[in-house]
Amino acid sequence: MPRRVVNLALLIAVPVLVATGLLAWIAAPSVAYGLILLHRVAGVGLVLALAWKYGIARRSVRRRTRAGIDMTLAIGGLASLALLVVLGLGLAWSIGIVSFDRPLAYSLLNVHVFVGVALVPLMLAHAAGRWESRPPLADLTRRRFVVRALAVGVGALVATAALDRVGLARRATGSRAAAAFSANAFPLTIWAFDAVPTIDLARWRIRVDGNVASPGTMDYDGLLALPSTERDAVLDCTGGWWTEQRWRGVTLADVLERHGVRASAQRIDVVSLTGHAWSFPIAEAERLLIATHVGGETLSAGHGYPARLVAPEHRGFQWIKWVSDVHVA
Repeated sequence: MPRRVVNLALLIAVPVLVATGLLAWIAAPSVAYGLILLHRVAGVGLVLALAWKYGIARRSVRRRTRAGIDMTLAIGGLASLALLVVLGLGLAWSIGIVSFDRPLAYSLLNVHVFVGVALVPLMLAHAAGRWESRPPLADLTRRRFVVRALAVGVGALVATAALDRVGLARRATGSRAAAAFSANAFPLTIWAFDAVPTIDLARWRIRVDGNVASPGTMDYDGLLALPSTERDAVLDCTGGWWTEQRWRGVTLADVLERHGVRASAQRIDVVSLTGHAWSFPIAEAERLLIATHVGGETLSAGHGYPARLVAPEHRGFQWIKWVSDVHVA
């Protein structure tokens, strides 16, 4: 396959992999599953295409090292190392060699994501230092190139299907099962490395403001006095695990009803004591739960005591812990 075609394919593939991986975190489930499938197929295709890149890179490095190591070689080597880490962890996760709780207590899926994001500027810096003119259109339509490209595509689809049949069971998001219906015994993950806040329950309040008739606050006893709702819901964490638990609390609709939401309201911003926040359409208020209990137990501090958001069909980082503010806009 022509060198410039291979390099262009890799230059496109890495940002596509990063974009599909990150967008799948926040997309609706129906869209996210398609993005993740595309991400896996593209990743396998990239591995297959690296066979051509290896030959190209080996000849280039051998020729250029005769004059000594320069900056472009150093950046290229670092980008190659990052790429191997990302692909290796992705493959290891797919077949079950690593998981969210092994071999380290910290999920290696997060490492896969962080190194993947870091790979983009490394790859762009490498491309800037080794830029070549884009391949002529004739190169892209040659029969040999088309056949090889189709072979890579078919091979990626077949290999992806095979990987889905090996290793531990996982959801379409890639997450593995963890401690279902176990009260507070499911894994503890904190978004953005926030520390678990120390909360004085006597002073803790949820503030409701914005596009409401009667802004105000509610303490813990006031929250418990509202009509209680119990729901089974799946928490699917971007750290690579999922768990189904029975949650008890108050629907966000019941909380807002006490403050008179205006007809012009369009969204709800739920904010944590740590500053972490997420927005939801006002139409979701009935199925969003401000939970105080899980599996019959009061929420533990790490799981969001005294109150956390339960947001079915949303990823775990959108389930805001330690809720302190609900802003209606």
